[in-house]
Amino acid sequence: MANSLPVNPSTISPAEQKVREVLRWIRSHNEQALAMAGLFLLVVALVAFMIHHHQIENEEAWNQLGVTQGQLMQGQTAETRQSLDTWEQRFKGSNAATYARFLRADLLYRTSDYATAATTYSDLAVTGRPDEIRPLALAAQSYTEEMAGHLPQAQAAAKEFIERYPDHFMAASMYLAQARLMELTGNTAGASVVYDRFAILYPQSPWTAFAKSRGPSSAAPTKLPNDNDAKNR
Repeated sequence: MANSLPVNPSTISPAEQKVREVLRWIRSHNEQALAMAGLFLLVVALVAFMIHHHQIENEEAWNQLGVTQGQLMQGQTAETRQSLDTWEQRFKGSNAATYARFLRADLLYRTSDYATAATTYSDLAVTGRPDEIRPLALAAQSYTEEMAGHLPQAQAAAKEFIERYPDHFMAASMYLAQARLMELTGNTAGASVVYDRFAILYPQSPWTAFAKSRGPSSAAPTKLPNDNDAKNR
C-alpha cells in the first residue's frame, strides 16, 4: 500500500489543525472520549427535560390562576386568598408571577385594603412584565388611590398615564378621571381644560357631550339681546 503524501503544516488552516488535534486526542483517549460523549448526551437530555417540565409548569400556573380569578369574580375573597397563597408556594418563579401579583392587588381592592393595593399597583406600573401590564397597573393605581381618599396621588397617577400612554385604549377614561379629580380638589379651571381636551380627542365618545358641558365654552357668558336685535326680528 502506498504511503500517504506528507502534509505541509503551513498549508493547513487553523480550524483544520484544531480538528486534527481533537481526533488525535480521541484516538489516544478512547475511554475518556466515550465518557465525555455520554456525559454530553446526558446533559442534553437533562436540559430538554427541564425545558419541557418548565413549559408544563407554566401552563399549569396559568390554569390555576384562571381558576383563582374566577373565584375573585364570584366574590369568594377568602377562597381567592387561600388559592393565591398556595399558588405562590409552587409557581412563584413562573412567567405568570406578575399576573398573580396583579390579582393579589385586585383582591386587596375588593377587600377595601386600598392603601396596600395602591402600593402593589404602583410597583407593577414600574416593574411589571410584560410591559403591557404597566399601563393597566397605573390606571388601577389611580382609581385605588381615589378610593383610599388620596386625591393628589390619584390625580398624579392619572396625569402620568396620559403623558406616558396617550394612545392607550384606557386614555379616554384617564382624561375623565383626571378632570374629575381636579374638580374634587378645587381646580375647576384645570378640569375645564382637560374636559375640553377630551371633547377634541374623542368627538364620538358617549361622554363627549358631558365633557363639552364642563369645558371652557360652557363658562362663557350668555349674550343678552339688545335693541337692534329686537328691531331686526
